[in-house]
Amino acid sequence: NIRKVECLTDHLEAHPTKLLMTGDPAVMVEAEKELTELVGNYIDVFRSAPFFIELVPKGIDKAQSLIRLLTQLNLTPKDMIAFGDGYNDLSMLKLAGIGVAMANAAPEVRAEADYVTLSNEEDGVAAAIEKFCYNKG
Repeated sequence: NIRKVECLTDHLEAHPTKLLMTGDPAVMVEAEKELTELVGNYIDVFRSAPFFIELVPKGIDKAQSLIRLLTQLNLTPKDMIAFGDGYNDLSMLKLAGIGVAMANAAPEVRAEADYVTLSNEEDGVAAAIEKFCYNKG
């Protein structure tokens, strides 16, 4: 349910699963810092794109979800290849044995990756799978 409100706290439902804020990328950088200082002890705050800020319950991110899955499969993060292009992918890219960023990813995401593949439009996931799974590269 998407709606614009003047005062967020007047409209919050009990125990929201996620809040998404949007705005000018330059403003979102500062807003991320301010929100982290304000609520960072109990809510995770991150940019999922230059113009998006997401607020989720503490400890709920892609890496934590994948750790649960890996445990059930009796695998470790070293057994995993993760693909991402957004800021919300950083935790899983860092966790994975091989973290692959798409060429169209944000510069900060590409910098954290072990490998940068082609863009989404160029079948970058397929190219990386061929490199790491078929060619053992």
